Amino acid sequence: MYLTCENEKISTRQGRVNSWRMRFPKILVVVCLAVLVLSSCGSDTNENQTLLVPQDYSTIQEAVNAADSGDLILIAPGVYREAVKVDQERIVIRGQNRNEVVIDGSDELINGFEVSADSVAIENLTVKSFRQNGIVFSGALREREGEYGTYGSDSNTLDGYRVSYVTSFNNGLYGIYAFASKNGLIEQSYASGHPDSGLYVGQCRPCNVVIRQSIAENNAIGYYGTNASDNVWVVESIFRDNRLGMTPNSQDAEMLSPQKGATIAANLVENNDNPNAPPIPKGFFGGGIVIGGGLSNLVTKNVVRGHSWAGIAIMSISDVLPAENKVLENDAKDNSTDLIFIGRAQDVLGNCFKGNMFSSSTPAKIEQRLPCSGAASLNEVIEYKPLPAPPTVDYRTVPAPPSQANMPQALTAPVRVPIGEPTYPSLSALVVPTVK
Repeated sequence: MYLTCENEKISTRQGRVNSWRMRFPKILVVVCLAVLVLSSCGSDTNENQTLLVPQDYSTIQEAVNAADSGDLILIAPGVYREAVKVDQERIVIRGQNRNEVVIDGSDELINGFEVSADSVAIENLTVKSFRQNGIVFSGALREREGEYGTYGSDSNTLDGYRVSYVTSFNNGLYGIYAFASKNGLIEQSYASGHPDSGLYVGQCRPCNVVIRQSIAENNAIGYYGTNASDNVWVVESIFRDNRLGMTPNSQDAEMLSPQKGATIAANLVENNDNPNAPPIPKGFFGGGIVIGGGLSNLVTKNVVRGHSWAGIAIMSISDVLPAENKVLENDAKDNSTDLIFIGRAQDVLGNCFKGNMFSSSTPAKIEQRLPCSGAASLNEVIEYKPLPAPPTVDYRTVPAPPSQANMPQALTAPVRVPIGEPTYPSLSALVVPTVK
């Protein structure tokens, strides 16, 4: 049904009212209001709608294509064999049950959710068995470089994303992947069985992202933060049984190097030397938290244990020397070497260790020799001596994870569109999670 008011057309479809804003003289606005009592000319009258899958739309993609800003796409339990491209901004995609709404790539489709729009949230569902990524947010999908600047810079980036109560497993590269994106939140999520990393944030400055209360296990790398800079927080999460736990790092393979300004705090990082996790080519093995060529990162209040190479390490990568990184007040025990700095005396560059609980370090007495106040006294050259990585494991054979906690009141919870920067944690309030 169409109602016409001068140049403005108001359509209703499946209970939806869509209006296109026009400029009218005041007298015409009064006429419109008088004639169309239930409509409004010259103003945005959209009400947020709930689009039901499969009741109203047979596929998630159809619902996304029909959605308007502010809408909720609510998905009923079932297996959905589709790859979903999201270019509608300011929408929320939510499953009714995290463990029973399954987006399945069947090892044939490329990406589960491929998001190029700003301010999109994905909540309370499972995504599995895609050839590349479970969920990818990417500003580069919009092909806007050139006059807009480098992908991931403040002027050329996807702006606003959230992943809440999502399980992503056994995908061919990454579980949850944010590239050239800023103002993000990844929370209460789980990633396993990936031959790259479970959780990834890369090529963004500023990133303005918080990863919290999430779990990454049985991946090549738990958290991978390549060239992810400024307001990067990874907190109160569990990284265990990967080949490598966590690594904020700089690499020439992506733009916006060097990486800087991440806070890695109050995480449980343990046993990241799992030979049954799938490998990344030429990847590290047996490390808990490794800063590779990063700058001005803070590693604090983490529990790091059970690693066959290193608990917490600082080293160069891609010819980028690490600088001004602080390793403070961590509990780093029961590792082959608890704390390590790799480099020469001239490479210290303000990297320091203080207040940690540890039993072994390289160099010995690392907190006295690389202090956070006073001069460093490193004389020897400390070289990287990697452990040999175990044989390749097919990511598709990693066991499926157990059921994970559902989003509270998923059917009635408010629609929260991610707009603007996330709320950053208070360091003093952070608590290391217990084993789950």
